[in-house]
Amino acid sequence: MTEDYTFDVFISYSHADEEWVVNTLLPRLEEQGLKVCIDFRDFAPGKPSIVNMEDAAYESRQTVLVLTPNWTDSEWTAFESILVQTDDPAGRRQKTLPLMLEKCEPPRRVRALTWVDFTRPDRETIAWT
Repeated sequence: MTEDYTFDVFISYSHADEEWVVNTLLPRLEEQGLKVCIDFRDFAPGKPSIVNMEDAAYESRQTVLVLTPNWTDSEWTAFESILVQTDDPAGRRQKTLPLMLEKCEPPRRVRALTWVDFTRPDRETIAWT
């Protein structure tokens, strides 16, 4: 079964981590030819934030969770991760891609997934791959 998606990836992040997301992650993904959904640019004005998040999760092939203490403390990012995992609760389709930017304690449902580790500078090349 082939699914059509508007975006290749939706980025779920805390706005406290916006500088890294906007200046590092977003350009790297787009340089690879990926169509990225990010809130400040792609959410529809006037639409409730919750609906924009829901649409982003369902219209994206995958969602990257930028894991930091700020992310784990945010109710909004918790909501986004639940939305994403609703369609792939066992992670079989790998719709949820956790990216550990800073050491933190993600929720159990996210901890069960293997994440891309950006916490070790000596493995940054592997993380980008």
